[in-house]
Amino acid sequence: MNYIPSNAEIIQRIPKSDSAPYGCVTVNQVPVQRPALVAFGGELTTNAQAANSYAKMLATLLDENNVNDVDVYSVIYKFGSRDAILERAEQFRIAGRRIRAMPHPLQRAEQNKIIHIMRKNEPVPQYVQQLFDILLRPRIVNPDGTKIDTNDAITNIRKIKFYAHCHGASTIWQMANLMHDEMLRIGYSISDIQKIQHELLVVQHSPIAPLTQQKFFTVSFASAEDTMMHHHNNFFADWFNENSADVVPCYFGPRYGNVFIAGRLKALSFKEHDNKGLLQSDEDVWPLTDDGKIIFAAERNAIVRGVMGATNGTSTTNVQKLVDGNGVDFNQLKENGDGLYKFMINDLRQQNSKHGHQK
Repeated sequence: MNYIPSNAEIIQRIPKSDSAPYGCVTVNQVPVQRPALVAFGGELTTNAQAANSYAKMLATLLDENNVNDVDVYSVIYKFGSRDAILERAEQFRIAGRRIRAMPHPLQRAEQNKIIHIMRKNEPVPQYVQQLFDILLRPRIVNPDGTKIDTNDAITNIRKIKFYAHCHGASTIWQMANLMHDEMLRIGYSISDIQKIQHELLVVQHSPIAPLTQQKFFTVSFASAEDTMMHHHNNFFADWFNENSADVVPCYFGPRYGNVFIAGRLKALSFKEHDNKGLLQSDEDVWPLTDDGKIIFAAERNAIVRGVMGATNGTSTTNVQKLVDGNGVDFNQLKENGDGLYKFMINDLRQQNSKHGHQK
């Protein structure tokens, strides 16, 4: 078959006008010195309309919280011949996860064929490379291709924040790995790479990407009843799905990826993967459970405070400072997570014992 390369575009949220009736415009650069918030949507974000819905949501969120003078962007994916589902599966394999294989040999063979074609034609997805070149390369590399001063790079990275939903988390995960390799190639030390990358805050909702082995400072928010995440991520395994009624709002720390989770976020159960509810103005249309209100309040805090850090150049790598307050008790969430983890491990051990320790 004729292989179609992937690519990406970026739109910026701007005031509506005759030349921009939908309030967005395509851009090919993001100024380094301007505070910026970039949305990486799900895999269906393949046109300007879908990307603009994310940008509009984030711009409204900042407006609701009186955060001004921040540029809001959103990413458009053009996957070409790439398969987004198989691409995500590759990321989990790299991270050491077990992925459910297709049951039929012919289906598995077809998937392996597609993966081979993807690897051969785009060892690094072209759309990921393009996004890195626009969003991050100018913050760490001089025009002549040399590395910039580490402190200057940290200052530049603090000016930009990422928000991800679903596949967006996979895109960012890939971009972080690419950034690490590029920085190593141009002469940054491992310790400086870690310092710089750790300053980039990523807030994720229902991420379909590895939650651990993150190079950026990442905080995730999710539902135990999110079947999309359950299908892809070991952390959200059968126990969480089967025991979601027992999952009170919790926080699981850095070892598990800085994850905030509750059993159910939405009054409508089939909407657990959706990020609607982030805006305070959403609740009339997308009613949340009491637990959902806590998780979304924490997520809202993280985005708003992260962006405020972009405006004043301060670090936003303390989870408690990001989420605590406005109806969110971080210490209680952490205590809940510690208790639930012990309960889950004990329950799983008892289950394994009943089955002769066979998994």
